[in-house]
Amino acid sequence: MLGDLDSQSEHADAPRRHRRRESSSSLIAMTLVVALFGVLGVGGWWAYNNVIKDFFIAEDYEGDGNGTEVTVEIEQGWFVADIANHLYDEGVIASAKAFTDASEDDGDIGQQIQPGTYVMQEEMSAASALEFLTEPENRLVNAFTVVEGKTSFEIFDELAEFTGLPVEDFEAAAEDPVALGVPEFWFENFETDQQVSIEGFLFPATYEIQEDATAAQILTEMVTKFNEVMDEISFVDTVRNELELEPWMALQVASIIQAESGTPEDDAKIAQVMYNRLYSDGAVAELSCNCLGSEAIWNYGREFEGLDPIPSGDMNGDEMWDADNRWAASVQPGYFPTPIGNPGQAALEGAMSPAEGSWLYFVTAYQDGRALFADTLAEHEDNTDVAEQNGIQ
Repeated sequence: MLGDLDSQSEHADAPRRHRRRESSSSLIAMTLVVALFGVLGVGGWWAYNNVIKDFFIAEDYEGDGNGTEVTVEIEQGWFVADIANHLYDEGVIASAKAFTDASEDDGDIGQQIQPGTYVMQEEMSAASALEFLTEPENRLVNAFTVVEGKTSFEIFDELAEFTGLPVEDFEAAAEDPVALGVPEFWFENFETDQQVSIEGFLFPATYEIQEDATAAQILTEMVTKFNEVMDEISFVDTVRNELELEPWMALQVASIIQAESGTPEDDAKIAQVMYNRLYSDGAVAELSCNCLGSEAIWNYGREFEGLDPIPSGDMNGDEMWDADNRWAASVQPGYFPTPIGNPGQAALEGAMSPAEGSWLYFVTAYQDGRALFADTLAEHEDNTDVAEQNGIQ
């Protein structure tokens, strides 16, 4: 202690120039310290935003979803992490970690989730997804899914197997779509050969089938869902007012989109190809007709007539040019008798909001389902070569 006091006394008596130099050194040192902390602060902020945040703060959505339904199957034996990964893959949550964190913060409540089928929404917050899955009433006990693009014939067969009801019951009920809830305007102003059909009105979704439900009640529920979605996306008004077409015309186009599109990103472009070919004033010069070549349409016609479809590899190329076949869209002008399947919401939205373009052709050209579009046959043949080079037949 005494030594310390002596040192302080000597320091006080030292010449001022020595003290000034020491003060200057202290100032420099202090400046360096402040600068160091500044660097550490900037570096810490960078590390937080670029490293720590990514690892420790999970991405999450807000709210209860964006309105687009997703059918989620939770399997027996899954852990919370398995459920989280599945929800992320299905687009329900923004990150698996947000879901597992929400479960841990709520006493590991995710462990109470029961296996089964749940109809959820895209872009749900982790907390809302967790709450939904842990409420028993949201688990569908007797769930049946209508897959996008399935035909009514396929759906009737699957329903018969699922319910035990005769397939004839579903066929009989479908003979009067209006009685099942399809508004009559869908069948107004038909062109030649148009036919009233349930096709296109059995909306792809997951339904809980009551054990004592009749065929008519089951189909009515699917039509009701179709009507609800039409209202939600303003399909009829948009088609009538902006495209100046009858709703049934756009529904047929949506069914082709569903059958032919490899990715929703191309739906609006495919829609424009359909409209360019089918609805332009007078024959398209490039085609010499208002027509559309499609194996999917031709094969649906076979099913409609009670015949089995023919795989592409077994067709000889003449079938689609049969002038006596109303389903031979390569030579028959305009629309065909009915939709060719039951389109989902993405295909319906593509049909009601086509992309701007003068394309007349498209071909799936990439393994991920993307297509190439062309205005002329020569361009289309080049695109077809690209598809073959990519292994798309």
